[in-house]
Amino acid sequence: MASAVSDTPKTLIDSLDQCLNWAVSGCRPRDQFKIGTEYERFAFGPDGRTLPYAGPVGIAALLQGFVDRHGWAPIVENGNPIALTRNGASISLEPAGQFELSGAVQPTIAGTIAELNEHQQEFSDVADSLGVRLAWLGLNPFDSIDAAPKMPKGRYKIMRDWMPRVGGHGLHMMHLTCTVQANLDFSSESECMEMMRAAHLLSPVLIALFANSPWLHGKPSGFKAYRASLWTDVDPARCNVGSITFDRGATMADYVHWALDVPLYFLDVENADGSHGYRSMDGVTTFRDFFERGIDGRRPTLADWEMHVSTVFPDVRLKRWLEIRQCDLVPARAIPSMPALCKGLLYHVDSRRQLLQVLGDGDPTLDRAALRLAACKDGLAARVGSIAVNEWAKETLKLASTGLHTLALETGLDGQAEQALQPLQEIVFDGRPPFWQRAEAVLEAGGGFSQLADLE
Repeated sequence: MASAVSDTPKTLIDSLDQCLNWAVSGCRPRDQFKIGTEYERFAFGPDGRTLPYAGPVGIAALLQGFVDRHGWAPIVENGNPIALTRNGASISLEPAGQFELSGAVQPTIAGTIAELNEHQQEFSDVADSLGVRLAWLGLNPFDSIDAAPKMPKGRYKIMRDWMPRVGGHGLHMMHLTCTVQANLDFSSESECMEMMRAAHLLSPVLIALFANSPWLHGKPSGFKAYRASLWTDVDPARCNVGSITFDRGATMADYVHWALDVPLYFLDVENADGSHGYRSMDGVTTFRDFFERGIDGRRPTLADWEMHVSTVFPDVRLKRWLEIRQCDLVPARAIPSMPALCKGLLYHVDSRRQLLQVLGDGDPTLDRAALRLAACKDGLAARVGSIAVNEWAKETLKLASTGLHTLALETGLDGQAEQALQPLQEIVFDGRPPFWQRAEAVLEAGGGFSQLADLE
């Protein structure tokens, strides 16, 4: 798996096969598999409000603190620091200042936990003097889109202009949501597609287990995972991969050709002064058009392709690795549960094959869209016909535990990884309230970000 910082060269694309080969180049031997974890958080100040970009208690001040105190290197756009890098990891900003760590790839879940703990310590070191804390929720329960802070990144301005043209919830997604995702390796094209299909089939379970977005605009949304429901009305052209999702015969080439026909958001450009910027596109020109005709004499490069595939938004996204993207952000203690669950289910072949059977792989009678929506609305209580999502969740956690245990025996690594599943097991097997219910209890009692930040 690549690091969080791009290393893709600006090689001209002479054949569309290069786009496929770029993804295939991610294949690696199983003994070299690693896992990456990314998570976004809402940062808020002493006034209990999400942070603006500028000012003495703002996002820019936070970033500068990481530079000054902990050796992170800034990435600057139009004079504004908008991201940081260090040792294969990056800290970046989502459109409303959601503070994202894209961790360095790790060979073990223990490494993921150590990185999370280190980041938390560094954040506290920087933020405590500013009175800044983090809220671990999938959806900002208070702010409107207009009230949410806006970060000074050129690509976000382009997206803000574009989103309302193609869907009803794109601006909600940009400004009000936070996620935790896992990034996974694969050994071959066939394994990649089997893992992708399994991860798509798993969507109702992942959404229900990690559901943590019950309120919107200061009141109940009617959903346990409202964030996940938003994606159905963001931009169908770049969110819905169609029949590829559950087709047992789908190939990596099918996915690449789908992405080729998604309209371009923007192109990366170099300004006259040498600074970095973005050129907005017309919302019609696809990457395939860019390859076939060029744009004002410019021909596409692999770096352009890498940027383009980062602007498609299916639940499971293919780059040179797989990104599992369905989950709401959850409290810090449960963050490692997400990569641990994915590792146990998808890296262990027998567990993956059994998971496919449990989830009815190839069964045309199961309404996958209805199951996903039910999980968004009802969490683990979701049921569609004879399918109870909670029962799927029980089987899923058992398979993940078996997978992690067996992988540890086979590799001699990560013997404690099963423990990372405990926050999920407490909910499914021990009756602990799910994440959304803990958040809702605080909100119903009139609590704000300060009280939500204390949730575990």
